[in-house]
Amino acid sequence: MRKTISVLIIGVLVLSGLGAGAVSVNKKINEIEKTFEFTTPIISEIDNDNYLKVDLQETDSFLRITGEPEIPMFTFSFDLSFGVESIEIKCLTSAEKEQTLNAKIKPTPEAIPKTADSYENSKSFFEDQKIYSSVNRYPNKYYDYKITCGLNSENIRVTHISVYLYPVQYSPALNKIYYIDEAKIKITYDNPKNQMSFGEDYDLVIIAPEKFSNILDPLVQHKIDNNIATLLKTTEDIYTEYSGSDKPEQIKYFIKDAIETYNIEYVLLVGGLKSYYNADDREDMNQGSNDWHVPVRYTNIEKSGTNDPGAISDLYYADIYEEGGNFSSWDSNEDGIYAHWDKFMGVTDDELDLNPDVHVGRLPCRNKFEVKTVVKKITGYESTSPSSKPWYDKMVAIGGLSHDFFNSQPDGEYLCDLALGYMDGIINEEVKVYSSNNDSGGPIPVARDIARAFTRGAGFLLFEGHGHPIRWDTHPIEGTDTWIGGIHMRDMWRFFNFRKLPITVVGGCHNGQFNITWYKTKNSEDYDDLYWTHGDPGTECFCWRMVAMPYGGAIASVGATGLTVSWSGQPVSLNGEIEMNFFYEIGEDDATTPGQAVSGAIQKFIDENTIQVTEAHCISIVHLFGDPSLQFGGID
Repeated sequence: MRKTISVLIIGVLVLSGLGAGAVSVNKKINEIEKTFEFTTPIISEIDNDNYLKVDLQETDSFLRITGEPEIPMFTFSFDLSFGVESIEIKCLTSAEKEQTLNAKIKPTPEAIPKTADSYENSKSFFEDQKIYSSVNRYPNKYYDYKITCGLNSENIRVTHISVYLYPVQYSPALNKIYYIDEAKIKITYDNPKNQMSFGEDYDLVIIAPEKFSNILDPLVQHKIDNNIATLLKTTEDIYTEYSGSDKPEQIKYFIKDAIETYNIEYVLLVGGLKSYYNADDREDMNQGSNDWHVPVRYTNIEKSGTNDPGAISDLYYADIYEEGGNFSSWDSNEDGIYAHWDKFMGVTDDELDLNPDVHVGRLPCRNKFEVKTVVKKITGYESTSPSSKPWYDKMVAIGGLSHDFFNSQPDGEYLCDLALGYMDGIINEEVKVYSSNNDSGGPIPVARDIARAFTRGAGFLLFEGHGHPIRWDTHPIEGTDTWIGGIHMRDMWRFFNFRKLPITVVGGCHNGQFNITWYKTKNSEDYDDLYWTHGDPGTECFCWRMVAMPYGGAIASVGATGLTVSWSGQPVSLNGEIEMNFFYEIGEDDATTPGQAVSGAIQKFIDENTIQVTEAHCISIVHLFGDPSLQFGGID
């Protein structure tokens, strides 16, 4: 996996939508122009509501903030050289037109956790009166943008610019829309003052405590033997050699140094809590270190309509840089609270880049036995090619009715079908374990049928439904008053798939919350805001248990460390959208490793959504359990 280093990238446009017009790139003065054309907005009534919906032919994206008008949004993105400075983005528009409406534009519904009660309570719209009683236009300008740093699809570190165009503005008090048929975006910037240069080039760095290092040596050698230059660094050495406000920041500064010294692309963290029974998983609101083999960073993002007082985020270790190539501390206001974003208290929020600069995964092993298990699984998986795995071209999708029907289909099954469609060029066999199979006698989302799908083997597997740290479930198609059965972590002994190991994505709240211990979950009525198992004791989270199993399970899994949310009535939104992006990156954008797929899914989400508090929460809880450099299907 040796890298070709590109020093300068100017004006690489990645468009989403159907805007027409020419791109003009003036390299001499570092200027880019792009023109977009739009048709007249389409106004339609919403059934059974006294609201209107506004659409544009050129886009199916929307600016969505709970309680505020839902406005069509056109998005595009492009890359510049890493570290460019003095970026200025301007928008020139055609003469605007206006139209009086006979009803209000519908507000964005609440972002709901994946629970039935929350969904029922979210069906009625509410209006933010600061917006809906104002004559001011919403949004107050025709465009916005976000500048981040991250890895592109070729694993080259770049400055990434996401532009959001709003061809329609709305004055609620006047009940008028104002719209344009053309927008010209003009970008100017200065070249970076310094270019990165590298001594020795590495692909992967493994971070682990000294006690695991000997057990990891076979993995390091396996990677090197397969042309993946790998470096092992112990946490003890990091704490000696690097400074920081706490241990997570010391590790982050080491990763920054490894990027700038060795041009690394992947980081594998090996180490979780030190105990199954009881541990202090956090010393304070920001981090947990003392009872961890490799420490964790907690976010402090307060979301509308949820009660989740901070979740683990290994994205902290991946998001190294922000605009200008500066260090992304996640404490930009220097108040000592990391990833602080409070929608309700009016605090000064931390500015979060959120775009991964390295691909990060974690194996939260608690002891040497678990380390030996995952090393054996990874080396065995990669030692055979996809062609020698007859089960690899199969994908299993497990879902049912999460909240409601969408496009005449149970919404969880709709998401599963969408993911299967993205993977169509890679897989040859689909296995649908759906609630709707109940009448036909096909497999349904219960422990017996889920275990059978695992045992028969698959290259990829998707769960879409509900969860907590040690259980996943969904509803029958008849309604959300009952559960169909799902699967508990205690049922995983049924997974006799041995070496037929899938890449697994789990759509459900807290299925990737890996800070649990038996004592804390057993007493989780007292700790329920933190551990979420509702008194059901467990020692490992659902996502990690599949990977840590010695005789089967998964080779890697992706899940959420906190509450997953979606916009009411829109399953392909927020966390559901990121889950779909993972499979899009593999099937449509040619990602070859889990790390690339996760990072690409996050960047695609940033490109297609304005990042407010809810979106920041959704991005920060996405977690990869596994080797981020793992080659899908094995190494040819």
